[in-house]
Order: sequence, then C-alpha cells, then structure tokens
Amino acid sequence: MNLSHVLFSPNGRIGQQEYWIGILILIAANIVAGFIPFLGILISLFLIYVGVCIYGKRLHDAGKTAWIHGLVWLIQIGLGIIGFVLAGGAIMAVLANSGGSDQVNAAAIIGASGSLFLVGGLGFLIWIVYTIWVGISAGDPGENRFGPAPVAASAAAAPVQPAPAPESPPAQPTGGDDTPKP
Repeated sequence: MNLSHVLFSPNGRIGQQEYWIGILILIAANIVAGFIPFLGILISLFLIYVGVCIYGKRLHDAGKTAWIHGLVWLIQIGLGIIGFVLAGGAIMAVLANSGGSDQVNAAAIIGASGSLFLVGGLGFLIWIVYTIWVGISAGDPGENRFGPAPVAASAAAAPVQPAPAPESPPAQPTGGDDTPKP
C-alpha cells in the first residue's frame, strides 16, 4: 500500500482496507491538529484536501463521482448556517425580552443555543453515516472509468507458487487380498 497515493492523490481507486486506514490517519491528524493553536487551523484546512482524496478514490472504486463528497460538504455548511441563524435568533429574542434590564437570563441563552447543538449533532451523524456507507460500499470488480481495480493487500504480497504436480501417478492397489490374517 502506497500511503502517499492514498492520502495525497485524488486520482485512481482504493479498496476498503486502504480507505479505513486513510480515515483513521485523517481522524488522528485532525485530533492532533486540534491541539496546535494557530498552525492547527492551517493543518485542518490541508486535511480537507486529504479527505477529498481518500473519500474520492473510494467513491471512484464504486464507480461513483467524487462530487458526492462535495454534496456532503454543502449539506454540512448549510446545516451550520441554519444552526447559527436559529441560535442567533433565539438569543436575540431572549435579549429583546429582557425588559431593558442589564441582567440577561443565562439559562435562556443556553437553552436557545440548543438548536446550534442539535443541528451540529445532525451534521455529525450525517458524516458518520456517509463515512460508513463509503467504507462498506462494494467496489467495481474490474476496471472502470476511474482506473483498474485496486489490488488487495494480500494479493500485493509476493505471489505464492503452487506446488509442482507429481510426475508419476500414485501406485494403484493390486487386486490381492487386503484382509488381515489372524
């Protein structure tokens, strides 16, 4: 398995094993990037490209276009916008109903922000289902418009030579008496 092809090349096809290894690397890299203050944001932006490469090649293996991955991104962005609008509207309503006092009901603001978490959770669930769907989808058995079928890891190992065929047939039993004598 060529990890640089799996992670950085958007062309070709990868099998299920390479896909899941790439996804685990992608998740680990995103977790690590989350702990790095400024550089982590840049790394996370680069990991979007890595994700496009991994998901795209797996979709190619199933004979589908990688633009499906873009559709999932659009859904995620749309849900984020909807969540922020709902939460912002609810917070504005809480602030408007505070009666002009300087005290704002913190519990009402937290409750109003629940829509942001609800929509965010829905987006996360969509990513989980999409990732599993892409990972378990059967690939095209032969060559398709995106290239030849990926070689399985076991087939990529050194080929096993079959045992040579025997040169002479095994001896046939004679018609003698095979019963044991007392």
